[in-house]
Amino acid sequence: MTSFFPDLLALQHFHFLRPYWLLLIIPFLLIIKSFARRDDNLSFWRTLMSSEILAELTLKGSNNNWLSPKNFSLVIALLTSLVLAGPTWRQQPSPFTEDKSALIIALDVSKTMNQADVQPSRLLRAKQKIIDLLALRGDANTALIAYSGSAHTVMPITSDSDMIRHFLDSLDNNLMPKSGKIPQAVLPLAEQLLRPTLVPGTLLLVGDGASSETVEQFSEFFDIQAHQLVVWAIGNTHSKNDEQSSIIPMQLSQLELLADKSHGRLVLMTHDKQDVNIINRTIENNLVIVDDASRPWFDAGYYLVFGIAALFLMWFRRGWNLQW
Repeated sequence: MTSFFPDLLALQHFHFLRPYWLLLIIPFLLIIKSFARRDDNLSFWRTLMSSEILAELTLKGSNNNWLSPKNFSLVIALLTSLVLAGPTWRQQPSPFTEDKSALIIALDVSKTMNQADVQPSRLLRAKQKIIDLLALRGDANTALIAYSGSAHTVMPITSDSDMIRHFLDSLDNNLMPKSGKIPQAVLPLAEQLLRPTLVPGTLLLVGDGASSETVEQFSEFFDIQAHQLVVWAIGNTHSKNDEQSSIIPMQLSQLELLADKSHGRLVLMTHDKQDVNIINRTIENNLVIVDDASRPWFDAGYYLVFGIAALFLMWFRRGWNLQW
């Protein structure tokens, strides 16, 4: 069941189906303002004496000015305009939905990923997180790349998640021909894997650090590519041990800069599955839908009708009326 409340990613598609109805707010405001002038018993005296003297000669009432038919009418008018304008941020589901986009998982298997600031280690925890993501995505198109001092395609794009899990389990730093950490080495492989898809995909970079050269090359890549980048940061930014600990902290500032310059998103590892769900929603937001233009947008303005009906209940109060 799709939740009514939008997440931050969905809000980028927020718009009004019938925005011209928002112009209805203008006559409503003019009407309410005319009511205020009509009910102002001191308007005549303001033309004859200063406001300071008038304030000394008059008594201010103790009524709650905000709790009035006039103010409630204004709120109802604004909500009604929003309902008529048709706010929306997502399309209605289609029985012909087809996920054509691909996910390229680039896993850092360098030596720093063997550190145990995250139990049992950064690499093993990253593998567990990826397996959780694969289980959530089902048989969606996915590829796997391993990198350290060089990058290598472990599994090309496939819908067989069990095959990816099988090869993922065997990945280790000892299998890599070059030591080091060069995330930008995955870019040519990712471009080669995504080229046949003909639709925007997602590059999921799972690791604990990056360099300034990485940021520069990723920025250039995503400036010309329609694909999206998601950086999954694995590790802690500081060691829980003493100052003499040999654990190298995760390079959070560099990863943040990498995601920012590449128009992507940074997701920090969590101890539950919250990060997995966030990444899955981010990937789903990049899906390519068959005949997408024919799918109607969901009109969320109907939910505001319940709020309008609740406000109208105030008119059952004795003496609650608005003189027209």
